[in-house]
Amino acid sequence: LRKIHHVGIVVRNLEEAYGFYRDTLGLPLNKIATIEDQGVKAALLPVGESEIELLEPITSDSGVAKFLERKGGGLHHICFETDNIETELQGAKDKQIRLIDQTPRNGLAGSIAFLHPQACCSVLVEYAQPIDESEHASLLSQGRSRGFTAKRLDHVVIAVNDLEAAVATYQNNFGLEREEPKDVPALGLRNTFMPIGDAKIEMVTPLGDKSPIGQFIEKKGEGMYLLSLDVDYLDGAIQAFAE
Repeated sequence: LRKIHHVGIVVRNLEEAYGFYRDTLGLPLNKIATIEDQGVKAALLPVGESEIELLEPITSDSGVAKFLERKGGGLHHICFETDNIETELQGAKDKQIRLIDQTPRNGLAGSIAFLHPQACCSVLVEYAQPIDESEHASLLSQGRSRGFTAKRLDHVVIAVNDLEAAVATYQNNFGLEREEPKDVPALGLRNTFMPIGDAKIEMVTPLGDKSPIGQFIEKKGEGMYLLSLDVDYLDGAIQAFAE
């Protein structure tokens, strides 16, 4: 697994979502397509070596539509890029990881396959083998005149009840290394980072019942909590959000 290819976010309306991700963050639109078999209209927006995928349901019975109805949208899945999806999928089968897709299929990111959330600490995980990166590379070189630039995906935060068990699961499933865990009392959490490509996965667990992480888990269960973008000028980003 080479890097985080993208983070999927479910939205009610792509055009409205563009107002933030494209117009405020200044991310270029790489690709947009309707994927009938998944019941979605999707768009990919590059940020550094990774991308953000926006997903709008177009049918009421799709998994994305049910996610939107149940959770009101938000972080939906994380996708790891591989240069050999067949090998990675077979490796998952050999480890007896529960799968959604037994064989790869075509998707917006290329050849894709999903692992079951129950195998990944309630996180839907996708593998993707891109078909052609030339278009993506050209988009990364495009610049905009603005107060700040979102340079890359810095990390994705996953909230869990048992930090060590979750770390062990991701080490087993994906072969990721981990950094030393530490307590962050000011945020009411204990965390550890697991690097992949130029980004990281941050595992967090609450230190107490009043921790925001603890309240999130109590309300929504374990899973993806937030994503962090690296920007070149934080004050400029804050000003853009305020405006």
